[in-house]
Amino acid sequence: MISPRKAAVVLFLEGFVSSALQMTTIRQTTPFVGSSVLSTSVVISVFLAALAIGYYAGGRSRIVDYPSLLRRNIYISVLFFGIGHSYPFVKLFFDSFSNLFPQGGIFLYPLTQLFLFCFFIMSPLVFFLGQTVPLLLNSWSEEVRKSEAAGNATALSTVGNVFGCLICSLVLMYFLGVGFSITFNCGILFLCIYLLRSDSLVRGYFFVFYLLLIFPLIFAANIGFEKRAFTKTTPYSNININTNDFGRELIINRSRSSFLSKSDKKGWPYIETMKNALFDKLQPGSQALVLGAGGFTLSAEGSRGVTFNYVDVDDQLKDVAEKYFLDGSIDGKFIPQDARSFLLSNSAKWDAVVVDLYSNASMMPGHTVTLEFFSLINKRLKDDGLLVMNVIANPQLNDAFSISIDATIRAAFSRCITDISAYRDGLVNVVYFCHRRSSRDGFPVATLYTDDTTRATVDSYLLSLRSLR
Repeated sequence: MISPRKAAVVLFLEGFVSSALQMTTIRQTTPFVGSSVLSTSVVISVFLAALAIGYYAGGRSRIVDYPSLLRRNIYISVLFFGIGHSYPFVKLFFDSFSNLFPQGGIFLYPLTQLFLFCFFIMSPLVFFLGQTVPLLLNSWSEEVRKSEAAGNATALSTVGNVFGCLICSLVLMYFLGVGFSITFNCGILFLCIYLLRSDSLVRGYFFVFYLLLIFPLIFAANIGFEKRAFTKTTPYSNININTNDFGRELIINRSRSSFLSKSDKKGWPYIETMKNALFDKLQPGSQALVLGAGGFTLSAEGSRGVTFNYVDVDDQLKDVAEKYFLDGSIDGKFIPQDARSFLLSNSAKWDAVVVDLYSNASMMPGHTVTLEFFSLINKRLKDDGLLVMNVIANPQLNDAFSISIDATIRAAFSRCITDISAYRDGLVNVVYFCHRRSSRDGFPVATLYTDDTTRATVDSYLLSLRSLR
């Protein structure tokens, strides 16, 4: 039997690991499916479903030796957490779909892949951990009412949930990395096995053997791999630097986020297009707001007297860029904050706003692609202010997202024109240049040219005169 005190500790630790599991699942899958309400809802829904089934199965268990069953559950959970949630395994899992289904189909949809990962890798772990609460109710004294015992057990597990969520996201992943967080939680599971130990010498030897065999493997697959594969991991991103004969690339969540050429510090072509527009529009002393810092490449060549204010949710990005990518300090100011939160809390007016926000190679945060977000930017621009925005979309506008994001941007701003990196039926960089919508624009209103007037000829002639000045 297990003493009530040990049972209480195990319940708390089980709750701690369960919440940490949700955090690490969301974080580890972000480079492959992005960060959105949809992906988070898939993770939480599968988690809760598996937890409910675990509660049900644990409650119906008739096994008298419940400590033995709990130990077996945790032994299996260690493997699913330590190996199944390690980055090498997660990458292998998601990359395998393109090899198994080269013709495309539903299995290449990111949310389908995420659901399958949660179903096959996360849910068994949750199922086994979920049995802990009903099984440990057997450790309570028969004098304690069933409702009181159930309430105490659930409360202890929930308190563990709270601490697991906070400590995992705010301490472990922030200061030590995702791999350390996974390894740490596997250590907690081993502690639970130790607390549930029996007097059997054979089982004691098995515990030591399992610990010495599996824990180094978990350490290598998480902490060891992370140190070799990434320059830095943060609560938001896996960051790496690739250097070649042409220059240096900043890789964020498997996305080639930024590039600097070796000779003249030029960025990606779409970045150079943005820079040319900004420096043609802005005068020395102007204030430019950049939402989505990337590698801080807009001012890498120099700011020409323009103050660049970079806003990014990842507060560790600046240090990584300065140390490993730029080889020096950024030319501008850095504000570690969510883009929309910053716009809501800061009423300053800007000469230009640059938007380049992505959580992985092709996914923009959902709250930064809405009419309300673009209208908020419109309010923060000066009367002659300019929005410059990078959107990865299909230039043929033959899918729901591409045509809708185009319509949404144009609904919020009065005059927009685009520059595309290529015209093909696929994803490319589409750069929008838009001006603030205002009743005091002072610009001609667009009207249609028809055969019964000569307005088209007159307007084009007047335009040609302007170009000769």
